[in-house]
Amino acid sequence: MNLEHLSSYPAGKVRALFGLTVAALSELLVKMLPELLRQRQAERVRRPGRQRAVGGGRRRRLNPYQEVLLTLVYLRHNGAHAVVGELFGVSADTAENTFHEVVFVLRDICPAQRWDAEKRWKKNEPSWTPDEVERVLIDSFESPVRRPSLPDRQKRVYSGKKKRHTLKSQVVTETKGEILDLDPGHRGPTADKRLYEQSTVEEHYPNAQKQGDLAYQGITGVRVPHKQPKGRHLTEEQRAENRRLAAIRVHVEHGIRRIKGWRIVRDDYRIALGLFPLIASPVVGLVQLVRIVG
Repeated sequence: MNLEHLSSYPAGKVRALFGLTVAALSELLVKMLPELLRQRQAERVRRPGRQRAVGGGRRRRLNPYQEVLLTLVYLRHNGAHAVVGELFGVSADTAENTFHEVVFVLRDICPAQRWDAEKRWKKNEPSWTPDEVERVLIDSFESPVRRPSLPDRQKRVYSGKKKRHTLKSQVVTETKGEILDLDPGHRGPTADKRLYEQSTVEEHYPNAQKQGDLAYQGITGVRVPHKQPKGRHLTEEQRAENRRLAAIRVHVEHGIRRIKGWRIVRDDYRIALGLFPLIASPVVGLVQLVRIVG
């Protein structure tokens, strides 16, 4: 896959392959390629021992833009490295090594918070600030991971709710479902309430109304639906208010759906547990990019 092939693809196929619009993909390549080359040059300077001459060493099989595209395809579809490599005419080992190198750079240039993405990606002044948000919606989702081999780690990430080993991420959106923040990579059994208390939502959005489901019950400043008392029923007014709150809160589910459009987030990972935050942050940063420049 090269630029000639890419230019012949319709916009819908580009979005299906890479998860980005044509405009967003172009913007990403403009930002990504100089940073990728800069980090590689810096790594060569830091490398101890004899330095290579300019142009020395084994030639790379892929151009830098192809390496970025390969990484996006893997994040989007989570296919085997042999399959992804076949699309670009390289071996599975080359595809895997390329992915693990490029994804760290993606993490650096694609922040998981919308405000950071606005400051980094907007050419002029950011068009949005956290102070403009009147209400934020909070929820979490769990992503499966392979069963760890160590017994202690198995217990740490085993989720009784999902009946499997998972990692949990907290998502914050506004009332239209625009993703504002992501806090990824926590242990699956961690309570939503604890995730919120450990996050920076209160710090970043002090003046906004917070809304969540019953998992956030008891947190000061977070509005939750009425819980049915034991042995009794909710009043008609309480039911009506719950329906009104649910109609607003459903938009955070739409934000989670957009994140899970990247199969790397919802499938059984072929990567180490400790690498999940590095993967999830670029994914959400790319979702932010779609919303900002797409």
